[in-house]
Amino acid sequence: MIAKTVEANELESKCNASTTEQRCDFSKVEKQLEEQESRFWFKKTFDQQREQVFMRLRTEFDQDPWSACRLRLGTQPIFSVDKQMRAQTPMDIFASSSEMFDAEFISLSGNVDLQRADQHLMANQADYNQASGVLDLYGDITYSDGGMALNSTSALVNMQEDSSLLRNVSFIIPSSPIRGSADVVYRDSPTFSRYKEVTYTACEPGNQDWMLHASKMKVNDETGRVAVKHGWLEFKSVPVLYFPYGSFPIDDRRLTGLLTPTIGLSGRSGVDIGLPFYWNIAPNYDVTLAPRYMTERGFMFGADFRYLWHRTTGKINFEIMPEDKQTETLRWGGSFLKRTQFTDHLSMNINANYVSDSAYFSDLDGSLGLNNRNRYLESNGSIAYNLPWLSMSARIDNYQNIDPGASDQNVPYRRLPQLKLDMFKSFDGLPLDMKLDSEYVYFQRHFPDGRPQGQRFNIKPEISFPFVSQAGFVEPKVAMQHTQYWLDSETTSGAVSLSKTLPIISVDSGLFFERDFESLTHTIEPRLFYLYVPYTDQSDLPNFDTSLYDFTASQLFRDNEFNGVDKTQNANQLTTALTTRLVQDGRDRLKLTVGEIFYFADRKVNLIGNQPRTELFSNLITEFSSEITDELKFISSMQWSFKENEVNRGNADLRYRGLNNNAIFNIGYRFQQRQLEFGRFAQNQVVASAMVPIYDGWSAIGLYRYSILDKKNLEYFIGVEKDSCCWRFRVIYRQFLLSMDSGGFAGAEPQNSIFFQLELKGFTSLGEKVDEFLLDNISGYRKPTY
Repeated sequence: MIAKTVEANELESKCNASTTEQRCDFSKVEKQLEEQESRFWFKKTFDQQREQVFMRLRTEFDQDPWSACRLRLGTQPIFSVDKQMRAQTPMDIFASSSEMFDAEFISLSGNVDLQRADQHLMANQADYNQASGVLDLYGDITYSDGGMALNSTSALVNMQEDSSLLRNVSFIIPSSPIRGSADVVYRDSPTFSRYKEVTYTACEPGNQDWMLHASKMKVNDETGRVAVKHGWLEFKSVPVLYFPYGSFPIDDRRLTGLLTPTIGLSGRSGVDIGLPFYWNIAPNYDVTLAPRYMTERGFMFGADFRYLWHRTTGKINFEIMPEDKQTETLRWGGSFLKRTQFTDHLSMNINANYVSDSAYFSDLDGSLGLNNRNRYLESNGSIAYNLPWLSMSARIDNYQNIDPGASDQNVPYRRLPQLKLDMFKSFDGLPLDMKLDSEYVYFQRHFPDGRPQGQRFNIKPEISFPFVSQAGFVEPKVAMQHTQYWLDSETTSGAVSLSKTLPIISVDSGLFFERDFESLTHTIEPRLFYLYVPYTDQSDLPNFDTSLYDFTASQLFRDNEFNGVDKTQNANQLTTALTTRLVQDGRDRLKLTVGEIFYFADRKVNLIGNQPRTELFSNLITEFSSEITDELKFISSMQWSFKENEVNRGNADLRYRGLNNNAIFNIGYRFQQRQLEFGRFAQNQVVASAMVPIYDGWSAIGLYRYSILDKKNLEYFIGVEKDSCCWRFRVIYRQFLLSMDSGGFAGAEPQNSIFFQLELKGFTSLGEKVDEFLLDNISGYRKPTY
């Protein structure tokens, strides 16, 4: 025991002194196995000797099959087999001694080495019968090529029939990558093989966290299918699943069969279990059948049909619950998606969706997706023709309210249809750009509610003269906007034909000043933007799809503060802005932007009525950000209202993302006064999220959102994540409130849910997929790419 300890210490010191990589890898494997043996109750599947064999096979490839586990980002290794090169390359045979009997039997012994193209075979002894074409190999046999590497104690190869029999086999398939062992391997043909008492895993050598065992296994390369009998799964040396028969694909080909079940738990639906079945009907279409049972609601059945034809892809999905135990009603939903590319320039898209009631998604779609979905379910269809200088399209739109806390009165208008023609032309060598935006739309309400409906035509030709250089730019622009309405007489008591025509004149200009200071570059970027639009009374015009843009730094340089054509602001104003940066290696170490609009005339155009806005200044916008280090970033903005003499909006975010340890920490503050003209409710919130590495790939993840205004916890979730090269585990507990149509949370009941995911890389995944949820809620989180 003392001798072994001394030897291990000596080897570790030599590894630290940068000795051979392979010997150091052996040392690491031995240490991992010793730790695992002492950590778990059950004996490991692969002993130390077998792991050393895997380490040897690992070095047979030019690239490490498990290198992606350490790289995580960037180019992944590629493994391939060149069969044509094998056929053109002669075989080289090396051995310490050779004998020939009767010109038919050849015996090779002592370091037998056969090489041909990417194929490499080594053995202690080899006997070859030229008459029968049978090659016998003995001793420590190692074979490798671009697609696999294996080790065996004996092998019988029939060169004429291209079949073989191997015993006590260890193998690595790098493309997956997977490794494993088998007592016997029958290679009946180049595309079909049988295994007895086989074990395999996707974990790299030295790691045996999960193992799949089977008494028999068949691999068919032609169909891309693996079939196993009497299989069982071990996780952390503990048997967790037995299946008498199973099959799964070995590549990206689609195969009929059961998919991984999904399991979840929520306060709305109870235990939620799904067992999807995939049916590969034909090469160009398939269907997934998805029976689902929720303990608090009942049985649900869904189907997802996909098809692929020439230049066309599509999907039809529906699901139905005959009776919801809680609502005692029939609930169902469906969708139809189709994309067709008729030519390189002509395309068609259809996206139709409908559900039985507004609470459908909040009740039945799972709590991970709540608060991340739009309030209205959109259906649309369009056909478009696009050229570099021209775009024509026809489109229809429909909306359905899917927020039980929102009013149906606020559902957007239908567009039946919308026709658009847009053109753009620039001239080489001339400072001249020409542009045309035009559209025709018929707007329809979903039900009679006293609001007008009818037709709208809008056209906006525009010409600009951009003068651009490295020192700055000046761009005068002139546009003319004409909007014509023909309203249905049944929905309006006033005039049915209305219009407006307005010229829009603007001049945008800016300068760039730059100076270098050793590793830093300092820039000063002043900008002026003048806009003139005369006033026209628009109070009688309907508002079909127009609202105010959110007032941010980008809004300072728009020619209309409204994001639709129903309203065109009157303007005689000058925007001044200044941006300054400290740039290092392409990163803005410091960036400050200050901007404001000076109004020379009252603004009389509003979404409703003509109440003039007499402020001389807009909000003073200040945005400050800093990439303090490559890992730490600060972002903030603030708006000062001269009318109210106070800050009416602001936010600050501090974000940290570790480059080496994947640690994430975000904390942010949001504040805004109630501004109904922008559709904004009062807000005063603190948000924090984090992902903290703990030990050995384990991380704690969480988010907390608190409303200082409402004095309530709006949302929080907490969980743990384990991420390694061969498996990933996540469990999350979440509690949240659903906001009302008024923007408040009074009377809202907390919603609770628990979700987990266990992914055995290279085999299967159990539970909900929570990647998208974490991407939406934790800034800086990335999907693992290995």
